[in-house]
Amino acid sequence: MNPDYAHLLGRPLALDWTLFGQFLKREICARGATLEEVGRETRLSRATVSRASTGYAVSLEALMKLCIWADLNPFELLRPADRRPEEYIGDRAQRGCFT
Repeated sequence: MNPDYAHLLGRPLALDWTLFGQFLKREICARGATLEEVGRETRLSRATVSRASTGYAVSLEALMKLCIWADLNPFELLRPADRRPEEYIGDRAQRGCFT
């Protein structure tokens, strides 16, 4: 069992789309990439990349492709379903580079 995520086993889980969008946005900025470039490299539409980078839910396939592109561990996007993102994400992280 992976001890880094074992604490999540005893409670309902949710994927934190807000956190994913922030991570993705930060990586796009760090690489100096455009949404179109990310779309081409991941074979996703610009609209899908844009939705994901602003914290909206996307398909599992899109999620995984973008995690691979951004070198994100999807397990790090899980949160207890009974906690809202604003409870544990600070103001600075919420701003991102596109806002």
